[in-house]
Amino acid sequence: MANLVETIKDLSEHQKQYIVRRVAGLDTSPTRDLIGIARGTYNTWFHNEAFVAVHRQLQDLASKYKLEAIQILRRENQLEAVILEGKMIARMKEEIDTGEYAFVRTNLAREVYSKLISDLDKAPAGIQVLSWQQRIHQIFPDREQGGRIIDAEFEAVDSIEAEHSQGELAQASEAASDEIQE
Repeated sequence: MANLVETIKDLSEHQKQYIVRRVAGLDTSPTRDLIGIARGTYNTWFHNEAFVAVHRQLQDLASKYKLEAIQILRRENQLEAVILEGKMIARMKEEIDTGEYAFVRTNLAREVYSKLISDLDKAPAGIQVLSWQQRIHQIFPDREQGGRIIDAEFEAVDSIEAEHSQGELAQASEAASDEIQE
């Protein structure tokens, strides 16, 4: 037996869920309740030879594969959380489109939104967050990084814009004086 997944591959989906939770350390009754299996259904599983064979090995499986079972449950929980979050976001979008804000105003919706935004705002791994001066130095690598040359360039642009706006102002005043003379 290579791993827990290989050991339980011949079982039904509910039986797999039951065995994984038992191997992870849960007792029988809470495990049945979690997966929604009635006592009668559980009892009929003992007519299945594959289930009985695996069930007899529970202690051995728990000692060998407990960490694997916990990882399987963690992945299932993460997947369910992502699916649930997707449903909540779809609901929020629907409410925004319709203009009815029942769910959007709840604390749960705020938490989902803040988590989503904080995840989107994180810089991906391997990308260096640069300061303003570092970015300027990347754009103008041959310029002095202290900012004097770059500031001078910005001042030149500002003076050109000022001359342009003064020219427009002169034209406007000429047009106004022409109108007055007429």
